Amino acid sequence: MKVSIITIDYNDPEVTQQLLSSLQTVGLHREVEVVVVDNGSRVSSEPAIKGLYPWVKFVRSEINLGFAGGNNLGMRYATGEYIFFLNNDTELKEDIISTMVSILERNPQIGILCPEIRYYDKQEAIQYTGFTPINPVTGRNKCLTSELDTNEWKSTHFPHGAAMLVSRKVIEQVGPMPELFFLYYEEHDWTEMIRRAGYQIGVTPKARVYHKESMSVSRIGELKMYFMTRNRILFMRRNYPGIGLTFFWIYFLLAATPKNVLSLLFQRDWDNIRALWAGIRWNISSPVSSEKLGYKFDHLKVTS
Repeated sequence: MKVSIITIDYNDPEVTQQLLSSLQTVGLHREVEVVVVDNGSRVSSEPAIKGLYPWVKFVRSEINLGFAGGNNLGMRYATGEYIFFLNNDTELKEDIISTMVSILERNPQIGILCPEIRYYDKQEAIQYTGFTPINPVTGRNKCLTSELDTNEWKSTHFPHGAAMLVSRKVIEQVGPMPELFFLYYEEHDWTEMIRRAGYQIGVTPKARVYHKESMSVSRIGELKMYFMTRNRILFMRRNYPGIGLTFFWIYFLLAATPKNVLSLLFQRDWDNIRALWAGIRWNISSPVSSEKLGYKFDHLKVTS
């Protein structure tokens, strides 16, 4: 098959089934290979999913491999010339695959192509049309949410991990997603690998995905605090070495961290303070190639 869609399920089979239903509604189940990776869910979702969607290729891992690990596992079973990484909390309203593939075929300089992403619950609101570059001092960037001023595609600095189309040729050239991140920043790091290989990152308004992510800002949980802190630093260590990394560490330790800690102290959020410091300590004690996660989340049912 020309295209394989890979999506990951982790204890959320109902949401995954809604995605599969949308693929079936637009007829994509007849055109592409769909690989569902059960990423260490407490109970295997295979009976429910295969019973309703027998055309799915189902892969189960007994442990949670993280975002990159789950997608890499799916790639081992995918046969497509192009791989479309698609979050299970998304839905499609039309067949966007043929449009995106044709753009890649006409523009071999594109390493990753993303569709425009809109919020599922408020579909006139744009969630993603690109990213700005990473600021080398703060280690931050911004997601762009304005209409694209192109009819075809536009270069951007980073993809959105919720929906990414990549050719197998690019993956074979640069390697799979880096699994040491486990959660957050892995697609950013992979992008830097792809860009160093001479490719661009593209986003197109000709394809649209609807993402079931809330527009409102909710409390950051302990798991997210740990991995966002740990991987923000790790990303900078891997991609901005030298004097730039020194300026980042100065900013992060003397400005960003005190600000975050004071905010958390005001909220009496001791769990997130511990998670933040654990993410910093991991980077101080671990090499950039380390595969250790460095923090236990047994009470959150996260394994590695």
